[in-house]
Formats: sequence, C-alpha cells, structure tokens
Amino acid sequence: MLPNRPHAVQSLVASDLPARQPAPILLPAILNVTIPFFALVLCGYLAARYRRLPLTAVAPLNGFVLYFALPALLYRFVANSPFKQIANTPIFVAYGLAGVLVLGITCAVLRRLNRDGWRDAAFGAMAASWANWGYMGFALIPAIMGQDAIGVIIAAAIADLVVVVSLGLALATREGRGGEHWTAAAKGGLQGIGRNPLIWAISAGLAASAFDLDLPFAVDEFLRLLATAAGPVALFSIGLSLYRPGHHNMSPITFVIVAFKLLLHPLLAWAIATWLLRLGPAESAVLVLMAALPAAGTAYLFAEQQGADADRIATVVMISTVAAFASFSMFAALVR
Repeated sequence: MLPNRPHAVQSLVASDLPARQPAPILLPAILNVTIPFFALVLCGYLAARYRRLPLTAVAPLNGFVLYFALPALLYRFVANSPFKQIANTPIFVAYGLAGVLVLGITCAVLRRLNRDGWRDAAFGAMAASWANWGYMGFALIPAIMGQDAIGVIIAAAIADLVVVVSLGLALATREGRGGEHWTAAAKGGLQGIGRNPLIWAISAGLAASAFDLDLPFAVDEFLRLLATAAGPVALFSIGLSLYRPGHHNMSPITFVIVAFKLLLHPLLAWAIATWLLRLGPAESAVLVLMAALPAAGTAYLFAEQQGADADRIATVVMISTVAAFASFSMFAALVR
C-alpha cells in the first residue's frame, strides 16, 4: 500500500501532528486554518481583477484540476484508506438524504414561488445541494478534523455524485418532455456521472484499497506530484472565476438559494446524522462541514451547457464562496 502519510496529504494538512480528535476549540484557532485557504481564493480573484491573468485562464486551470490533479489526489486518498472506512453505508445514506432533501425543497420553492421552469429550478436546486467538496473539501476539512475525515468525505462524495447530482440532472431534462422521458433522463444522468473522472479515480482507489495493491514507485511519485498541486490550484482557480465583470443576478431568490446552501444544507446534514442515523460525533462533524461548503462551481458549468440561468448560478457560487468564510468558520467552531 501507499505510505501511511502520502506527500499529497502532507502538503495540505499538518501531518506531522497526530490526527485531531473532536474537542472544543476557539474560533481564532479555526480561523488560523481557514484564512490561508480563503487567502488562496483571494489571490485568484486579485489576479483576475488586476489582469495579472486573463479570465480565459479559468478553463485550463479547471481542466488541470478536474482531469489530472484532483483524480490523482482522490486515488491516493482512497487507496491509502481502509476499505471499510470508505464503503460506509450510513455516511452514504446520511449525506445523500440531506442532499436530496435540499434539492427537493429548493426545486419546489423555485417552481412555486419564482415560477421557474424545470431546467432553471433543477440547476438552482443543484447549486443549493451540491457543495464544493471537490475543490475545497479535500483541502480544508482534513486540516480541521484530521486525516480520519478523508474516508467520510469520500463516502459522502460518492453519494453526492451518484444520487444528488444524477437526480438534479434528471429533473433538468423534464423541461418540455413527457412522462416517458424519465427513464431516458435517469439513464442520461447516470451516463454523465460514469464519465466523471472523479468517479473513475475513486473506483480505482477502492480497488487498490480492497485488494491491497501497490503502485510502482515512479507511478506513485508521479501521482504525488499531481496531487500536491490539486488544493492550491483549485482554490486559486475558484478565486479567478469569481471575478466576473458586468451584470450579476442579485435578485432575492438568488440569496434564498445561497441561504439554503450555507445554512439549510449543513443543518439538515447535522439533524440526519445525529438524530436520525445517530452517527458518531466526528463523522457527523465532517458531514456538517462538507454541507457547509459553498456551492460547487461545476453546477454553473452544467447550467451553462444545458441553457439554464447560468448567470444566477454563477452569482450563487460567487456569493456563497465569499460568505462561506464566515459561515463555514462558524460551523467549524460549533462542531469542533
């Protein structure tokens, strides 16, 4: 198997220290962890604002993270984790159920109160229920909760991709379709998930973990180098994408979606994990922190590709990322 503490983890977590155990912690200590990560986001924003990098740099940076760095990081995390810790059904159910509830509530609100069509409602709901764990969670949460959080993040991430995202994509395809289209919609959503490089990386890591497979040193070192870049480049790219000169959709419903993402989602995750499924304090805390992350930028990419209200989703991503500095730090202080 891989070394107990791969360099990819060392670069993101103070791995020379023992894994943190749940204990009361002061807000300044939480800020000492969160400020450097959000400072990387700020660096990206300033680079775009003062034209040190063109906005066209967002796509290649995201492509590097999505197709190279993040899959390498995920593979090494999963392969280095005990299989039973990753294949965690209660975690899968808890986070999947929280995401589905937020998706359903947000979609209903947008349909009834804002008179959205299915496509706009579905992608607005995805922005409220799909947290940015891919670009921020794997960098930020283990730094707060310790390396034991990685297995929980992966199990919850699988639930997000397989259940919540596929359901959101299926709802989006209801626009102008008949009832018979549900089967095709579900099939199309699953096919999209199957093409996701993160799913392939997690699957390969699960196989390596289950069968205790070793990689040749040169291959592992290559993946380590890619994985080390995932966190910093992803956070910098988020900041770069936040700078969008021109019109922003600042309607009241946009702030409702942001509130559902930053407040409703973590509260539901906490209620389901602690009250309904009675998970342990550490596992519940990780799920709350995952749900407290800002909206995933990938929801904007999907909305733009499908012809939905991409401007609203982009504004949700922007506002939730900025506001998450305060809200995420608050939840981290509460659950930690």
